[in-house]
Amino acid sequence: MKKRLNLLLVIFLFVSFIPLLANGEAAVPIERQLPRLIDSAGLLTNEEVEKLTEKLDEISKRQNFDVIIVTVDSLKEGYTSTEYADDFYDFNGFGMGNNYDGILLLISVEKRDWAISTHGYGITVFTDAGQKYMVDNFIVYLRQGKYYKAFDKFAYLSDDFITQAKTDKPYDSNNLPKKPMSPIWILVSILGGTLIAFVITEIMKRNLKSVSKQRGASKYIVDTVMSPFANKDLFLYSIVTKREKPKERNLSSTGTTIHKSSSGRSHGGSRGKF
Repeated sequence: MKKRLNLLLVIFLFVSFIPLLANGEAAVPIERQLPRLIDSAGLLTNEEVEKLTEKLDEISKRQNFDVIIVTVDSLKEGYTSTEYADDFYDFNGFGMGNNYDGILLLISVEKRDWAISTHGYGITVFTDAGQKYMVDNFIVYLRQGKYYKAFDKFAYLSDDFITQAKTDKPYDSNNLPKKPMSPIWILVSILGGTLIAFVITEIMKRNLKSVSKQRGASKYIVDTVMSPFANKDLFLYSIVTKREKPKERNLSSTGTTIHKSSSGRSHGGSRGKF
């Protein structure tokens, strides 16, 4: 039953992916034509598809920003993964708001291609450095065949990146999120600190010398003579005035490489192999 549904979905995708012509130019749909999760390659179970679709819908509606995942068996002949992802985004009406804001992750199984396509505000949200950070976090699961875990990680990071851009400034090379420390390293740090402290205290204990009782005060007299006629210049303090050096401003509006799709729209994005 699932194979039959996948076949029908592939046929539907092929038909819907063909640009409509209006006055000799490609017509881009105004509204979204397909669900936000399209698993035409059959990488997920029915339960995983349902669960992940709900998550993508929730994030997209709450953020007013489309987050889409598409899997296919192979790319359309003559297309790169970036070109396929861009056109899939444009010609299926994805994107929310006046600028059709969104991000799409494409997975092509045949040659193990992945591609990310961003549009509208997505170009600002997902910088080149930010996309690399995201891919580094989920590609290990793609290589292991843990597709649901990879897609769930992509959805989680997308949500985090959108929130970051709206509340502060987009993640970029100078402010990428820090990876949480492994519990193993926390344990190693505690044990290491305890060992170092023990060694230091033992050394200090060995260097201690016994103190004997003194019957006279001669041991405590300083061998210097105080003279009322001594004339010395003493340095008491200084005042230092500091001024902040003006910082150089980055005049570029975004750290994202931008290109044009076949529809003439501007997209950001990246691609690679898994």
